Amino acid sequence: MTELGKRLREAREERNMSLDDLQEITKIQKRYLIGIEEGNYAIMPGKFYVRAFIKQYAEAVGLDPDELFEQYANDIPSIQQEEELPGQLSRVKSRQLSEKGAKLIDLLPKLLVVTAVVGIAVVLWIFFQNRNVNEEPRNEVIEKTTEFEQSKNIVQQSDESEEPEETQQDDQQDELKEEEKEKLNLQVVEASGRESTIELTDSEKFILEISTKGDSWIEVKNAKGKSFFRNMMYENQSQTFDLTNETEVLLVIGYAPNAEIKINGEIVPYPIDPNSEVRQDIKIIYKKG
Repeated sequence: MTELGKRLREAREERNMSLDDLQEITKIQKRYLIGIEEGNYAIMPGKFYVRAFIKQYAEAVGLDPDELFEQYANDIPSIQQEEELPGQLSRVKSRQLSEKGAKLIDLLPKLLVVTAVVGIAVVLWIFFQNRNVNEEPRNEVIEKTTEFEQSKNIVQQSDESEEPEETQQDDQQDELKEEEKEKLNLQVVEASGRESTIELTDSEKFILEISTKGDSWIEVKNAKGKSFFRNMMYENQSQTFDLTNETEVLLVIGYAPNAEIKINGEIVPYPIDPNSEVRQDIKIIYKKG
């Protein structure tokens, strides 16, 4: 067993996770997980997959993959620049792009002809329309327009002057009340280690949004164990959950520095510094307003 494999297995056992649990979380076959712990990389489908599987394993057990890659560089095989699979994909993509380009070139003359015919038809239609329309004299049109604008301004000024001040004040008070309702009322009740509890009160809705700027394991479930989401999220991904009907929700963030939490559209700071605790288990208690 390599030092890297020993470190990963110890982290897994500290979290009371079996290889079957880890397989369900990472979607990596159990035999590959065993190969990572034993340092048997020969069974992997390729060197690229070795680094990818180690990264997912580390994130699932709450370790920093970049730190492991740097610390155990000698235990991890380097990625070859020209592996067979990427090379095949590149050739396939190049062939597909070439075929699409040829089709576009064949269609170009037809598109130009259609565009020219449509343009000529539009010009002729405008010409005959202008020829048959009897326009009013310019001065008469200007006078009518001026009279209409003046009468419109008089009506608007009359309506504005007749609006009671009390109505305007009531509208302002209603706007202030709406703004107060929309304010997010969050309170950190407890924070210890990687576990914390937050209370959301006086809110008519509970909309949870999670977005990631990098890889992170995310799990969302209620107090009864019903799972709303349990999977890896990658760069520039987001998930939204309407939890208005729930009273208690457990949120597990595998790598907090890569994940941002919003409740009802507002960013929620982590109760515990994500740089000191990369994995965080957050319980959210919802008391509907």
